[in-house]
Amino acid sequence: MIAYRASISGAAGGCQAEIGAASAMAAGALVSLRGGTNEQIGHAVAMALKNLMGLVCDPVAGLVEVPCVKRNVVGAVNAISAADMALAGIESRIPVDEVIDAMGEVGRRMPVEFRETLPPRRPAERSKNACLRARSRT
Repeated sequence: MIAYRASISGAAGGCQAEIGAASAMAAGALVSLRGGTNEQIGHAVAMALKNLMGLVCDPVAGLVEVPCVKRNVVGAVNAISAADMALAGIESRIPVDEVIDAMGEVGRRMPVEFRETLPPRRPAERSKNACLRARSRT
């Protein structure tokens, strides 16, 4: 449903699409495995997505993979928290389909520089820019 209504691709929707969708799917799976209802699964998915809505791919030294590795851990913890909340009876005020639609809209409006695929730059240019930024902080 997320891929159909929004995106699961960082190139199309930023980290919110990749990590948010993975976290939401994990939250739903956890609720299901723990005997939750379909309604609780929907609440877990919605809460997990809302927690990561708007998350961009930060181009650290031209490499978007650097922060994403750590964000996957945050996504896993988010999934567990969202599943626990849903199983405890906490409900999302916004229905899951509307949350997915909102995530899709945020992804479409996200500047391409904040998505997974950056315009190609030469390694020397990335290193020079990183050095200039480091010097300006001192």
